[in-house]
Amino acid sequence: MVLASALILFAAPLARSPAVAQEADLEAAKKQFLTSCGVCHTVEPGAPPRQGPNLHGVYGRKAASLPEFTYSDALKGVDWTWDDATLDPWIENAQSVRPGTVMNYRQADPAKRKLIIAYLKSLSAKP
Repeated sequence: MVLASALILFAAPLARSPAVAQEADLEAAKKQFLTSCGVCHTVEPGAPPRQGPNLHGVYGRKAASLPEFTYSDALKGVDWTWDDATLDPWIENAQSVRPGTVMNYRQADPAKRKLIIAYLKSLSAKP
């Protein structure tokens, strides 16, 4: 009994609370986004676009819908909303999804795509 209590007391500080785990996961997601997408995209509310549009609130938004950004003709013609089902293949290879689009970035690693999408979700009012 004493041994079991000692093990519980020892292990308790090592366990992360769900809030701490979620915060760490979000930090990893943000880091992946900045590494993969941050050169071409901003995410701060109201920030001007770079080579690509500002992605704040992109999750749940109609594609090619920001008036302050000039989208490629290939993307202007789509009728979809950005969500897991559209973002994942887009991030994997936008050129194969919409030939002629300007975005050349490709991410083959599904775990990294998942992190990027999680970060974009965190910046949206419509997760």
